[in-house]
Amino acid sequence: MTRGARLCVMLAAGTALLAGAAGAGTARDRFTLHFDILSPPGFACEADAPGSTVRVGRDLRGEPMVRVMGDARAARITCTAPDGSRWLATANRTAPYTPSEPTLGTVVFRPGKDAMMTIVRLGERVDYQFKTFVRVD
Repeated sequence: MTRGARLCVMLAAGTALLAGAAGAGTARDRFTLHFDILSPPGFACEADAPGSTVRVGRDLRGEPMVRVMGDARAARITCTAPDGSRWLATANRTAPYTPSEPTLGTVVFRPGKDAMMTIVRLGERVDYQFKTFVRVD
């Protein structure tokens, strides 16, 4: 095989790989929500995201942590405070996403308020999203 023919075969293989990767479907978003250190203990969270993988657990401090892998924008994340009040997280709907790394959301909870801020991080980018953790009852 000549050098030119080998180059053509390598180009065709590379093009096929790129076409296969592009046709394999959309990249999966990854969103992790957790609470800041000043949040009151005892929150419980749950999430529903059709067609996605959802993991709900606790971080090292015992605060709730929700991970959504898949269509994170469609996820519905709700939390219940120790006093029984219910809260809805909406930062996952407007957060930036990239397939190369997860998007992290930190709820800045302040007692006595009906709407809280979420700090959203994606790599070096930091967004302050106001009223993205809201009381629903």
